[in-house]
Amino acid sequence: MNKEYPEILIAVAHPSEEGAVRQAAAIAGCRCDIIVTGVGGAAMSWALQKRLNPGVIHQRLMPGSMPALVVGAGIAGSYKADLPVGTVVTTGSDCFADMGVDDNGSFKSLFHAGLSDPDIAPFTDGRILCKGKWYELAAGMLPEATGATVNMSSGSQAVIDRIREIWNPDIETMEGAWLAYNCAMAGVPWIAVRAVSNMVEPRNLKNWDIPLALRNLEEKMTRLLELIAKEV
Repeated sequence: MNKEYPEILIAVAHPSEEGAVRQAAAIAGCRCDIIVTGVGGAAMSWALQKRLNPGVIHQRLMPGSMPALVVGAGIAGSYKADLPVGTVVTTGSDCFADMGVDDNGSFKSLFHAGLSDPDIAPFTDGRILCKGKWYELAAGMLPEATGATVNMSSGSQAVIDRIREIWNPDIETMEGAWLAYNCAMAGVPWIAVRAVSNMVEPRNLKNWDIPLALRNLEEKMTRLLELIAKEV
């Protein structure tokens, strides 16, 4: 490991999430590299590729400086009543929930449409699993959740019902599976920590509480980074 670079890379989508995570790292005394990727899968993928793939132009990391761990952190929507607003979870698996085929009004995932094998790495039954010592550490202090990653945040009952029926997720984000995929393909361990800012329901911003989610994200990330810092 090239000690010029931190061994922990934290990726967030939005500057508001960066503030919570940066404060957590400072309190924990954990030396981290924090990047704000932008919202959505394309932005997350490009930002990670610049860090994890030595062949990408403008690569910042040099050979031998791959992080020991990538942490995806931020807010999420919850599908489950037992994961209310303010809850902070770690993601045990994630999926590309709306990537597929519109078959005359009926959605089929890439796997159900026969366009991709659901069990070719990094997928297991169409999901990317999080495992290893870092996940066990995170799951020891946070509830475990199954993720669904979407390109368009779900805000209508028909879309919500469709994702529930096919994937039965606990939480929804717009970047989670992209981070998982890029890290898995690069052979870099990853975990995800998400604070619930809203329930996944027909869109109603009055029911969202992003400030609470960010406060709780900072609190839990502080404790988690204290534990991680002891292990790297």
